[in-house]
Amino acid sequence: MPRKRQELNREEKVEEILATAELRLREGGYPALSIAAIARDLGVAQNAVYWYFPSKDLLFVATLRRMLTALIAAKPPVTTGLHNQVLWFVEELQALHELRAALAERARESVVAAAFAEELSRGMRGMLSNALGDSIAEAELPIAVDTFIATVEGTVIKHLDADERRRLLMYALDRILGQPAPA
Repeated sequence: MPRKRQELNREEKVEEILATAELRLREGGYPALSIAAIARDLGVAQNAVYWYFPSKDLLFVATLRRMLTALIAAKPPVTTGLHNQVLWFVEELQALHELRAALAERARESVVAAAFAEELSRGMRGMLSNALGDSIAEAELPIAVDTFIATVEGTVIKHLDADERRRLLMYALDRILGQPAPA
């Protein structure tokens, strides 16, 4: 059954708002996410944006969800190998570090942001568990996942450049997978 015109218009409008919100987030982070600015960019009244996203937090979460969905859809094929897949994903997440930090900050005050932050954490743990599951004993998988996530977060906090971050993460991943250190 074909969809109604109203449904198509709604989807198109939501997509326009999210695309504009994503540009603002990528250019200026959470502080640049402004309902008024998005409305100006789109040439609509603020109420038009609020109609679809009743709060800035709802818009922020919807935009992050859209960005992460696109990131996951773009993942490299399995044939590139586990190391390359994991490191690719870490590098892509690194580009969103400031937005993840803003999400953690908003989660302290916003139920919507807190729920999405928890969902995101579970999702990332699940993806990493799936990636490592064939190489690590089931009993050790939770600690292996937590160890790697802590290593990733440490490289982000230390603001390591891409080469140093990759070197540390490769080392950690090799040790987690039980591969010997290079001589």
